[in-house]
Amino acid sequence: MTDTDAYRRAIANFTTGVTVVTTEIHGVWAGMTASAVASVSLDPTLLLVCISNRLPTHRALEQGRRFAVNVLGEGQEAIARRFATPADDKFEGVRLDPAHDLPVLADAVAWFICDLHERFPGGDHSIFIGEVKECDAKAGAKPLVYFRSEFGKIEDPDAYMARDLAAWDMTL
Repeated sequence: MTDTDAYRRAIANFTTGVTVVTTEIHGVWAGMTASAVASVSLDPTLLLVCISNRLPTHRALEQGRRFAVNVLGEGQEAIARRFATPADDKFEGVRLDPAHDLPVLADAVAWFICDLHERFPGGDHSIFIGEVKECDAKAGAKPLVYFRSEFGKIEDPDAYMARDLAAWDMTL
């Protein structure tokens, strides 16, 4: 059996995007930060999210059977932390897009609204597969990434090289 700490250290080297999964049940919103999100299929259009069995969002998603995946962008670390921390109202002060009946974050760089297609057990998590009913993305926006337990960003290779060359020139 794999050592849990060794697994955590190793999986931390897998860079992921950062999302907030949101849902609604009986007029109450629930949401959580998630990095275990992936595309599953184009026909039908499916994506998956993995959610801990002990979280309120898990129960709400099971009952509501609809959810939104909000892809966070550069500079949205505070939103990621807010939805990763237990709180009475995680949505307080967060701008939502009023065009949707589910809580969709107005500042997300991309979003997907899904109907629950299937749910599978996955140890202490459930694997929720959603059929994408609506989605959109902001052109030119860059995602927030997560690597080795830290948030980061994707750098433009040309800007990176220019900065590196400028630093090198200063040493001459």
